[in-house]
Amino acid sequence: MTTPTDPSTTPGRSRWRRLRPRGRGGVIAAAVVAVLVVGVVAAVLLGQGRGDRVPGVGRSGETGQMEGGPGGRSDHGRGPGRGAGVGDGPVADGPGPVPDGPVLVGPVVSTTTGTITLTPDGAAARTLRTDDTTRVRGSGNTAVGDLQAGERVIVRVSGSGATATAVSIEVPKASVTGTVTALSGDTATITSVDGLVVSANAAALSQKPVVGDVVVLTGTVANGTTITADGIRVLPKAS
Repeated sequence: MTTPTDPSTTPGRSRWRRLRPRGRGGVIAAAVVAVLVVGVVAAVLLGQGRGDRVPGVGRSGETGQMEGGPGGRSDHGRGPGRGAGVGDGPVADGPGPVPDGPVLVGPVVSTTTGTITLTPDGAAARTLRTDDTTRVRGSGNTAVGDLQAGERVIVRVSGSGATATAVSIEVPKASVTGTVTALSGDTATITSVDGLVVSANAAALSQKPVVGDVVVLTGTVANGTTITADGIRVLPKAS
């Protein structure tokens, strides 16, 4: 009498046949597992090739500069990226975005406890209410009492008429990027990158511009026509 042979012990039969998934469900499950394994391996390999990059840090660990001032933009008042020849003070960004909602723009006339008076450009003087929630920033100002007569401001207003209140007061930083085309004492004439001709008082600068320099100047506006410069950056010249 012949004894039945166990298929699992029959020579020539490989063990994988015992482990082979049976039915369509088993085949699909095996395919899903294979795809997941391939995805994990690919992610690991890509991560090793790319390295864990931290914004502002290069491959060799050098720290990049993330500047809020003139950099990477060529529009008026926002010069090209930072280069050699950094002069007095930080060269900050130009005027920030004008806030949404009703605004008044012009020079400060005076401030008192609870009010600010300014002369909106092209209009008569206007007095607005202020309170503990009025936000003030720009050029070192942090409170309404810090503002000086003549400083230009952008005021976001809530309400109207006699109840109008200053919600925020921004003192924008004046800036110009262009070529120094003339000098008269401490007054520099600059032809900006967009073709406007601007006058700048460089008396406060320890590094004086010279004719032919391409510069980024920042400061405050005096008399509505001249920038009183407090920062300068001389851009490298092409050879």
